[in-house]
Amino acid sequence: MPTARNGTASIHYESTGAGAPVLLVMGLGMSATGWWRTVPVLASAGLRVITFDNRGVGRSARPPGPYTTAMLADDAVAVLDAASLERAHVYGISLGGMIAQEIALRHPDRVARLALGATTPGGRGAIAADHTTLAFFHRRGQMPAHEAVWASVPYNYSARTRGEHGPVANMVTESRRT
Repeated sequence: MPTARNGTASIHYESTGAGAPVLLVMGLGMSATGWWRTVPVLASAGLRVITFDNRGVGRSARPPGPYTTAMLADDAVAVLDAASLERAHVYGISLGGMIAQEIALRHPDRVARLALGATTPGGRGAIAADHTTLAFFHRRGQMPAHEAVWASVPYNYSARTRGEHGPVANMVTESRRT
């Protein structure tokens, strides 16, 4: 599988499809496999879709942290470089949206269009997560990858979504009880 390099960080990425490139930037702790429904749709629409695992997640290296959004944005640009792309449409979700904004600010010439989902620009008007949520995400960084993904589900998906998708919701509920 291809990797990009940013300093000592080795970033796993994948590319599929042909056409105008779109870089998908995933949120906190989720690997690129989280785009499993999005990639085929975009590729079948005539786009080249590039996904990657942020540093510390999935198949990418896990160098000592903490990581900044600037570091993660530079990792994303390293992926563009490794994929031989000058520019791409950039879509980020959640923390990936914050990273995407940082890409646009730090490397505006690399961004053709910017799309953001379920994210924030931060600043004075931003509403911080509650203490319990922040404490969980701090602990999450110490968990094995598989456990961390499942433990994050209640923070990433509403109770309604978990309830309407039975088997997955049941697995998540059981994993939180143990």
